Amino acid sequence: MNWYHKKRNEANRMCATKKKELINKTIRQIEENYKRNEPRKFFNEIKQLRQRNTGLPHICKDGNNTVITQTDKILNRWKEYFSIILNSDLDELSSSYRIQITVDTRTDTEILSPSYKEVCSIINKVKSNKVGGTDNIIPELIKQGGRTLKQRIHKLITMIWEEEQFPNQWNEGIILTFMEPCIVV
Repeated sequence: MNWYHKKRNEANRMCATKKKELINKTIRQIEENYKRNEPRKFFNEIKQLRQRNTGLPHICKDGNNTVITQTDKILNRWKEYFSIILNSDLDELSSSYRIQITVDTRTDTEILSPSYKEVCSIINKVKSNKVGGTDNIIPELIKQGGRTLKQRIHKLITMIWEEEQFPNQWNEGIILTFMEPCIVV
């Protein structure tokens, strides 16, 4: 038994040493990418380093506070949880989660709909190299879409502003858990 503990401790020390060496090597690589002015590689390395060092446990609790460890049950619990949150009435949510919601009902001043110039400015400020939403349209396509696309987006936003209602497709979202992405409707 003593021999086993001794070997296990030796293996743990060896693993810790190797892990430190890998992290130091990765940090040196990140520094080199920064010095070579390669921002995409720089940020990808940082992202990979963070993902390697933030292992989340593959457990969660169900509605009865029972710990779940099976992947399929965890995914079902996430689906159930977000279904409750996203499909509940606002009054139900505020009472069940004790959220104080205040709505400003003053209508003293009318706010004008966004101008074409404002919409173009916002489109131009959208960050590049991001993943598209449920429609798989990436920001670069919108930014490089030209005048016609910007005019149509402005027209859509103006219509939404006047009707005070979003398109139903905008109610969809992608929720990333620590397991895999799920599309929630």
